[in-house]
Amino acid sequence: MPTVPPAVRRKPWEERSVVVALLLAVLVPGLGHLFQGRILKAGIYFFGILGLFVWGVKLGEGVVVYNLPERGASRRITLHYAAQLGAGAIAYPALWQQKRLLREDNRTVRQLDQPLTAQFSGRLTSVDNDTPGDKLEGTVSFTPESGEYGTETKGNFTGTLNGKPVELKLAGGFYLDKPVGAGFRRSLKCGVVGDDDSGPGSRMIVGSIPRPIIDGYGVPPDLEQLQEITGRLGKLHELALVFTWIAGLLNVLAIWDCVQGPAYGFGDESWYVPNAEENPDSTKLPKSPPVNNPATSV
Repeated sequence: MPTVPPAVRRKPWEERSVVVALLLAVLVPGLGHLFQGRILKAGIYFFGILGLFVWGVKLGEGVVVYNLPERGASRRITLHYAAQLGAGAIAYPALWQQKRLLREDNRTVRQLDQPLTAQFSGRLTSVDNDTPGDKLEGTVSFTPESGEYGTETKGNFTGTLNGKPVELKLAGGFYLDKPVGAGFRRSLKCGVVGDDDSGPGSRMIVGSIPRPIIDGYGVPPDLEQLQEITGRLGKLHELALVFTWIAGLLNVLAIWDCVQGPAYGFGDESWYVPNAEENPDSTKLPKSPPVNNPATSV
């Protein structure tokens, strides 16, 4: 008696273009599965992988995703960043952020040429003292003004000092970090006007203002900044890196699943069970095919 071939049935990942599904899966976790109509897995991969990646970026204060090859190294992409690249387009900005960082017009600012208002978080410290100082939270507002020796940057701080309302006049010693830099905070320093309002006194504010995501995400940190954040966050920064690495490597498996389908669980096997004359061991074989459960294939 001839063997009956199993019924032919196309799998969900074969109904749509494999090439298109592959490209979508590489760009965004789960997007290839969504294209194939595999909604459950699309949601799991999208929220699971991207959620883990974004959590790592937030935990590491934005100084996590970057490509910084050593000078003279033959590899253009570090292993650190290669693992993150697996997560898709969310990691791609680091490929060009290093070029933006090195542009000639990306410099620290000593003198503003237009007004600036931003939320400030930092400390009120003594110019000649390295102690942390008192905590400041509030808003800084700066404007360029014409002075005796040219244009000067002057401003005000309005907020709280150790939880109590305070207003400070600011002038002198102004410093603002580069527009494009690693992380979502931009360093800012400025002197505090003395009690007689005649000019900068012996105190200054030291802290940071928000940096737009487009200017902070994917930018490689310098050695000083990397030492500061690893020293302050400790193991949390290492954990943030691990989260992004795991997300990238998980998406590699998701891409494989999108192209090749799941290793198990399709559930469309069709068995032919020979009789005892054809196969003496047929009594050891199952008497009926497994139940076809489409839900097992996602």
